[in-house]
Amino acid sequence: MVKDQDIQKLKGFREFLPGEMIARRKIFDSMRKVAEKFGFREIGTPSLEPMELFMIKSGEELVQQTYSFKDKGGREVTLIPEETPTRARMVKENKDVPKPIKWFSESKFWRYESTQRGRLREFYQFNYDIFGEGSVEADAEIIAVAVEMLKELGLEKAAEIRINDRRILESILSTYGIKQSMVEVLNIIDDKEKMSQKEFLNELVDAGLSKKESKIVNKVTELSGNFEDVMPELEELVPDSDDSIEAYKRLLKLKELLDSYDVLDNCVIDLSIIRGLAYYTGMVFEIFDTEGDLRALCGGGRYDDLIETLGGEKTPAVGFAPGDAVIELLMKRENLWPEEEVETDVYVLNVSESVKRKSLEVAKSLRDQDLRVEVDLSGRNFGNQMGYANRINTKKLVIVGERDLEKGEVTVKDMVSGEEEQVDLKSLEGYFQ
Repeated sequence: MVKDQDIQKLKGFREFLPGEMIARRKIFDSMRKVAEKFGFREIGTPSLEPMELFMIKSGEELVQQTYSFKDKGGREVTLIPEETPTRARMVKENKDVPKPIKWFSESKFWRYESTQRGRLREFYQFNYDIFGEGSVEADAEIIAVAVEMLKELGLEKAAEIRINDRRILESILSTYGIKQSMVEVLNIIDDKEKMSQKEFLNELVDAGLSKKESKIVNKVTELSGNFEDVMPELEELVPDSDDSIEAYKRLLKLKELLDSYDVLDNCVIDLSIIRGLAYYTGMVFEIFDTEGDLRALCGGGRYDDLIETLGGEKTPAVGFAPGDAVIELLMKRENLWPEEEVETDVYVLNVSESVKRKSLEVAKSLRDQDLRVEVDLSGRNFGNQMGYANRINTKKLVIVGERDLEKGEVTVKDMVSGEEEQVDLKSLEGYFQ
């Protein structure tokens, strides 16, 4: 028989105490603020979806990582490992929503994968997406949202946006005769930052490329830097085909728009950025810390075919989803993580049981002013109430006693300075504003 003391939290899952939740709420509120400034609207999504939704286009690796099972109705279902397919399904099913559709959400996800620094089995992401708009202007806005998010978190100097276009990379590789096993090659490129150069080359050879072809892939995917420096060099590599030239011109236009948003300095071109999920169709990007000691904070890009693949109308889409785990690591490294401690605006201390009712009335009047107020629930004496008020970081103490009440007053104590003041009960409204 399993005893209670033998049960422990599952590996890769987290729990948060009140102080930790206060810090996390500040972070998510900052992301929400950015979304609302750009006109994104909040949605809610289910935690459980049919397994087939993720089998259509998410890629075999992701499907293998799902927490999936048969429900009591015999249906194959899964806890959602990411939200893009869910959002695509929602767009397909809600055809009358005005386009472009700009949605955001704060959601929890589950993936059964090896846990490591910044990678967990249960995690949160804040999702931003634009549906029904295929222009480069939409690409620029979603990247501007990403930079604004970094600024709101204080990370604009500690992280950068690395941008690529999968169409350009694939066309360049094809001109060198690298056409076989393209999907496998792209998956290896996606993992390049995790490998040494020798490991990268060996992986490519194992995928069927010659040593010469592997070196070409390595050289091409090393092309990285600011737009001004990289675009001329990239132009020399772009094949003479309509699709490739159009993708290159689109990057040039993106550069111009990012400059208009005043975020170009936060962005670089990086031909090794692929995004492993199978549904990305063009521009992709990831956010990395500038010191390079953390995995990507988030990734995103354009996925123009996903809704049509799910049986809907052809609907272009672009978006990204920052994850909470790596953002927390980076903010703590940069000493930007909010204080993890609870705060109480007012603690109403009753001197004796005879004034308990009046204490509750005072507490109610203060809560009506949108203050965070606590009262004694345990019949504690004066000293113990004071101790508890200190432990919950109370800013102001309202002491309710018989003598003060006879004069229609209470004592207000500043818990930082220790100063006390007699305040008329009628003056409490607005006193703490």
